[in-house]
Amino acid sequence: MKLFRYVVAAALAVLMCLPAAAADSAQKRKKKKADENTMAWYYELEAYAAPYKGSCDIKVWSYGRDIITARDQAMKNAVHGVIFRGIPANASKRLNSLPPIVDDIMAEQNNKAFFDAFFKNGGPYLRYATKTLPDGNDEILRYDRKNYKVGVVVTVQYEELRKALEQQGIIDSLTSGFAK
Repeated sequence: MKLFRYVVAAALAVLMCLPAAAADSAQKRKKKKADENTMAWYYELEAYAAPYKGSCDIKVWSYGRDIITARDQAMKNAVHGVIFRGIPANASKRLNSLPPIVDDIMAEQNNKAFFDAFFKNGGPYLRYATKTLPDGNDEILRYDRKNYKVGVVVTVQYEELRKALEQQGIIDSLTSGFAK
């Protein structure tokens, strides 16, 4: 009889752990899908406020199956956009465009090791981006039946990012064109 109770108790313990493991697995799949979207650099940018003191506020539209993971990828997408795409003008707010920091289209492939380490989850890109508004102010749109489009306002430290890329030798410094 005691053996039967132990077997039943063990079976119940295993059954109670299964939903938690399944939820954890589902969260990992969503995170993986968000990372795949980010590696494909699937996002949109728009100018949000005029640049000031070496930084710029931009709205990043990230896509994902989960609102939270799309929101988490926004800062990575913002930094990538400032480096490689630039920020398009916003005519309704009368904001000019901002050119990309790196103007060489092959720079990302030529410096793949650096950018892979730079953009890894929790990587150095976080030094140059901060969320401007709290999570409740994000715009959330249903993109299709399974995906969301989340708009997050991010401040990117444009000048500090430029200096870091100059120090790594990825771009030439602004003073390199002048004769000594």
